Amino acid sequence: MRIPIHRRASPFVLLLVASTYFTFTAKAQRLTLPESASSSPTPNFSMPPPVGAQGQILKTYPNGTKRVVPLSSLNSWDDGKDFGGPPTLSFLEPSPTQNSTSSKNLSIAPIGDATTPATAPVPLPSSADSTIQIPMANSDPMGGSAMGGSAPVDPLSGAPTTPTPLQTVSGKPAPLSDGGVGTTDLGTYDDFFMNTSVGGSIQGQLTARRVFNGNNMQAYPYIPSTPSVGAATISAENFTFEPGFRFDVEFGYNIYDWLGVSLQSGVIYNAVNQYNLTVADTGTLYGQTFAAGSYQLPADGELLQVPIQIDGILRWPGKTAFKPFIGGGVGAIWQQLDVNNFTFGTTNIQANYCRSAFQFGFNGQVGANYTVTPGVDFYGVFKLLGAFTPRIGNYDFENSYNFALEVGIQSRF
Repeated sequence: MRIPIHRRASPFVLLLVASTYFTFTAKAQRLTLPESASSSPTPNFSMPPPVGAQGQILKTYPNGTKRVVPLSSLNSWDDGKDFGGPPTLSFLEPSPTQNSTSSKNLSIAPIGDATTPATAPVPLPSSADSTIQIPMANSDPMGGSAMGGSAPVDPLSGAPTTPTPLQTVSGKPAPLSDGGVGTTDLGTYDDFFMNTSVGGSIQGQLTARRVFNGNNMQAYPYIPSTPSVGAATISAENFTFEPGFRFDVEFGYNIYDWLGVSLQSGVIYNAVNQYNLTVADTGTLYGQTFAAGSYQLPADGELLQVPIQIDGILRWPGKTAFKPFIGGGVGAIWQQLDVNNFTFGTTNIQANYCRSAFQFGFNGQVGANYTVTPGVDFYGVFKLLGAFTPRIGNYDFENSYNFALEVGIQSRF
């Protein structure tokens, strides 16, 4: 038995099957694109577009919607409310084929939240401007070269810039010194300064040239009292001193870092050690009988000196922490010689001699400063104080010399 075949129904069945398949396929591939001002025709987004894939992201939502957006949109909050939830992302990369691209999944989903936008590192494109200047890791950002770098480049002219030296408030260059490890701020030198110092002193022997004989100054030899039978004749007298101490203060002004002027004063103390005399012939003296000869008699007393002098100081030039210097000056010296008593054999003889006077004098010094903090120096100095033929009471002496070794501190302000 033959069953009839309806050939006319075949085209209808094929059309029905094709329309059903197209409907489901179109629903699964539904695409939406952001609005664009471009008038070019809408491209086919069934595959990611080959246009400049670098810097573009493909968003794929749960309901199948796909959207291509620029990389900068990653900072935008996207919860995918209208497309079934947050999207997954793919980074569009060019494929080896010229006209096609491939996607690379990124582990970023969802994008952002309501309070804090998400961020992602963005690599520089290979075509980055080669003229961008990236400073070296060890370069000095202020333009110097202490850290091993070079001076910065002027962004307008392209030429290296010259760093401006540091300056003080007054506009003068800040004095710096290189101590081998780094630079040290020495503070300003061309300004006022004040010194204080203390140390030991040695007073030279005071040798009498002339002596007051009751009427006038008389050269040696002389008889110390009214001439009488048996009186001794003295042919020489001098005083020696024990080591003492010296304390000085000094106030001055530095005209330059290598030249200064100052006013100096202080106190020098040395105790009398011996009263020495030479007797020309045998006779009586101070109630005692002295044979001809020289005598060194222990004595008790002191010599005080107060110099008040103007000095000039020359220092080693340059911005160095260690500065040798030399100086000297002239002025007045107040001196007081006090001899209380001296001993002849076992006899203590009261002298009760105390005289003082101002003298013209001079001084010299040599030493070195070392800066320990800006404007503050420690220093050591050797000093000489001299007086030309001082007259102290009954005596005219040969030139007087005092030597001192001191340490001190200087403040520059």
